[in-house]
Amino acid sequence: MKKIFLSIILSLISFSLVACKADEPKSWNNLSVPELTEREKAILENSSEHSFLIEFNVDDTYKEMSVWVEKYEFGKLVEPEMGRMTTAVEDNGTIIFTTSKTVDGQNQSMFNISIQNDNGTDTATYPETIDEMESSVWGSAGKLKINSTNKLALASICYSSGNEGIRSLSTDFYGDSDSHMDELKKYDVVYLLRSEFTK
Repeated sequence: MKKIFLSIILSLISFSLVACKADEPKSWNNLSVPELTEREKAILENSSEHSFLIEFNVDDTYKEMSVWVEKYEFGKLVEPEMGRMTTAVEDNGTIIFTTSKTVDGQNQSMFNISIQNDNGTDTATYPETIDEMESSVWGSAGKLKINSTNKLALASICYSSGNEGIRSLSTDFYGDSDSHMDELKKYDVVYLLRSEFTK
């Protein structure tokens, strides 16, 4: 029931974001983090542990997009395409990635990935076991240019067993993740939200 409720809330938020952006001038082939209202922030904070919303705008040369999560342990890729889904894409839409604990005191979380656009909403949901760790940080890219030659890093959740302070991934990482993969070695576990747009 909680999963259905969360899916409905996320769909309503993404529809309202698309409706609000309809009157603004378009900037093609980019991804950006939308400015949320206090109400939207409160809904996301109360219904999920981590949440990321990323809007995309593409021109008519792009036909498809894929979204998935990669899992890294000490910088090594251990799960390459968790929850991968591909959908037709047209003009603009929203990518939503949330995590939520299933039961307090257990290490089980639900990962939810949704793509909302004019064609509807596609959602992938799957459980993930996350060991208890001392520290966690998360972050997302501010704005990225879409091109068909790379897989973009959109957001990250990083866990560390050490009790010293840790920082989120650098802005350089999101701009060019292939050249900054060494940053992932600082963390025990990293979940990285990726996307790919194809023509």
